[in-house]
Amino acid sequence: MITITKAIKDEQLFRTFLQNGDEEIRTWSNWLTYLRVLYGLKISSKRAALIKDCTGRNMNQLPENGFNTSLALVGRRSGKSKVAAIIGAFEAALSGKEKLLSKGEIGMVPIISPTKLQSQIVKSYIRAIFESTPMLQNEIVEEQKEGFLLSNNVRIIILVGDWRAVRGFTLLACIVDELAFFGLSEESKVKNDTELVQAILPGLGTTKGRLACISSPYAMKGLTYKWYKKYFANDEGKVLVWNCSSKVMNPLLAQSIIDAAYAEDLQSAKSEYGGEFRQDIEIWLPRQAIELVVHKGRKELLPQHSIRYFAFADVSGGRAEGAGLAIAHKVERKVIIDFARRYKAPHSPVRIVGLMAGELRRFGITRIVGDNYSAQFVADAFATQRIRYTKSKIPKSGLYLELLPRICSGEIELLDDEVLVGQLAGLERRTRSGGKDKIDHPTGAKDDLANAVAGVATIASKKIIRVGGGIYS
Repeated sequence: MITITKAIKDEQLFRTFLQNGDEEIRTWSNWLTYLRVLYGLKISSKRAALIKDCTGRNMNQLPENGFNTSLALVGRRSGKSKVAAIIGAFEAALSGKEKLLSKGEIGMVPIISPTKLQSQIVKSYIRAIFESTPMLQNEIVEEQKEGFLLSNNVRIIILVGDWRAVRGFTLLACIVDELAFFGLSEESKVKNDTELVQAILPGLGTTKGRLACISSPYAMKGLTYKWYKKYFANDEGKVLVWNCSSKVMNPLLAQSIIDAAYAEDLQSAKSEYGGEFRQDIEIWLPRQAIELVVHKGRKELLPQHSIRYFAFADVSGGRAEGAGLAIAHKVERKVIIDFARRYKAPHSPVRIVGLMAGELRRFGITRIVGDNYSAQFVADAFATQRIRYTKSKIPKSGLYLELLPRICSGEIELLDDEVLVGQLAGLERRTRSGGKDKIDHPTGAKDDLANAVAGVATIASKKIIRVGGGIYS
């Protein structure tokens, strides 16, 4: 049986895909060492120092059969997506695990990425691997929307942030690209990296297939960070954690690119190119704490004429960002969220304001507070609906800081809305220069509904002051 490293060196197999003019594929030597450790292959003693640096392990104590589960924490532009594609292609076409399948059974090798763009990149690499030599070209029987069907009845499937498509199938192996970033994007169908891996593992049981996870480090949270803390520099650890900078794995990466990134944003560059977890990012609040104040099964409360309601809107331009509306009332010290709706992009802001106005009228609301997005345009749009719009004096980060103690003390009831809970749980606390914290969503994620709920909770909790015939908070 051919090994993955021999396949990489073979001109009839993977070598053509990787060499890019480098006949000796020397620039991939450190990735080859990683694969030797992963698959339990023979390793030269000259690689002991590299292995110690990247895993914290003694090379002489590595398990003979390699690892069933691995996590490569390497920075950007290190070649990790190409390696993910090679592992997928090898496991599907050359590992021989299809022999474990029953007659007529289709084996599957899923490659899962957190975003559609990332999945498209991996799929293009898979296609390039099989098109690189005449021998491999004959292996693809059919290219499908989500992957490839091979001649040995194994299917390589490329998924975006979801594991449900592989339920019920026998998995020969599974490759997860950018594990640390699951749950951050709207495209992700899982809450976080922990939920994803827990869902995958049962499908690998029959074949004892490998789970190979490859990612840039991100925040110090989730399964990615847990595995790093537990298994890095642990000679007894059952999970291989390989952690290093981009330059270690890709010596051709221009130093000028790395230097420019460090000059622009030190903490970001340490993560993206240095292979370090970000120390300036923490979770805003654990998901479990948020779920404690969710009223299970409650999607919305009907308006009542005897209740005074408050509203907050997060209005966007509608091209790429969604909008959010939340309505609430207060009972003694507790804020009750009555209504929360998200309006997905793309959309017409004027139309969305009209839809929001209809909901506000149902609750007898003639005034609304909102964020600072194009404040005058939004105010004019609401004015045409005979609703007065006021810009929030508290910035978004401040609204989240106000909401935090209310959730922790149980002085709010949230609706049972998975999008809302997910957006709140995804918020991050970032430490800025000067020591002042900023609360916001991660890059690529959304918080329109969370912002609306934080805003309405804040204004509903303010003391009501009556002045003449008016009521002010």
